[in-house]
Amino acid sequence: MTVMEFIAQEIDRLNRLIEQNIDKESNIRFKQELSQASYLLEIFENYKINKNTVETILELPDSDTGYSEYRVINDCESDNPDCWIELRVKEEKIRLTEGDIIIKKK
Repeated sequence: MTVMEFIAQEIDRLNRLIEQNIDKESNIRFKQELSQASYLLEIFENYKINKNTVETILELPDSDTGYSEYRVINDCESDNPDCWIELRVKEEKIRLTEGDIIIKKK
């Protein structure tokens, strides 16, 4: 049994207990925590994030310039900003702000 299967079974068990009003508040909280864990595990699986693939995790600092955004650019092997291209994913520019994290993979 995988961890994801175990979590799904545990959520089903908690749902039955919640329906029967058995320790309802506690079981609802536990179910929410398991749902969060399941969501994160799914992300880790989809993006192959694990201790062998992550080099570092960076949290973007406060820029101390008021509200500013960080932008991701392709420097096109040039130090000249006129040659740079802003990254687009699914036709949207990537805009990051303080507190966002970047996971750098190995």
